[in-house]
Amino acid sequence: MHVPQETLTINPHCKVTSEQVGRGNHKVVIADHFYQFPEKVLQLALGLPYTDRFEIVGNFPGVRASVNLETKILFETISKYWGKPLHPFFDNQPAVFQGITNKNYRLNIGQRQPHIDQDITAMVYLNPADSCVGGTGLYHHRPTGLERVPIVADQEIRSLADRLELSDEFLTSVEGYENFQNSMIFNPLFANQDNTYINDGNEYWELLKLIEMRPNRLIIFDGRCFHSQYITSSQYTEAFRVNQVVYLSQIPKS
Repeated sequence: MHVPQETLTINPHCKVTSEQVGRGNHKVVIADHFYQFPEKVLQLALGLPYTDRFEIVGNFPGVRASVNLETKILFETISKYWGKPLHPFFDNQPAVFQGITNKNYRLNIGQRQPHIDQDITAMVYLNPADSCVGGTGLYHHRPTGLERVPIVADQEIRSLADRLELSDEFLTSVEGYENFQNSMIFNPLFANQDNTYINDGNEYWELLKLIEMRPNRLIIFDGRCFHSQYITSSQYTEAFRVNQVVYLSQIPKS
């Protein structure tokens, strides 16, 4: 598939703002009017072959597609806006797009509560104005008081484990740390019990910030913060909710 390289040209005059969210002052960067040719990016995204295979989408409640394009400038721009060097997880990381529809959908337990990503997450909302609603929510976990889960257990996590009288095994191995998260934070009992996204929260999850979805808006945030799509059941029953997603690391690839 031939895609003109200028498709992903970044608007040199986009409006960049940042804010702090939650008691942890978690940084959120927003760049409005991000792409120079957003209609071309949307046309590219809608023309790709999408898949819902688990090895591609994981627990994302939709479909994904990718295309091999030069993304170096994109990653460098995201790093500049974030204010720290960010790195792709692997060589020749492609441009990745994802879509969600609420037509005949069924959410699993993990999709009915917030989740975390590998490190730093960036997204560009691509829907035109007439189908651009909702956004991305950032959340506080009421039972533990946490707003994020670090890649490696820090003092806040260790203090929580001590209060719960948990064995050190939960924090000293990858498997143990994952089990700790799944039982203490992402427990199925904490998810919405009906077929809905977490949106405004529930008795276990408090919505800290709704980052509104706007056309051609880039958002960058710490993907270790609890977050979720903010989508009501009446939205995207016909139109595709489409965005570009970029996962980056603060640690250089070895």
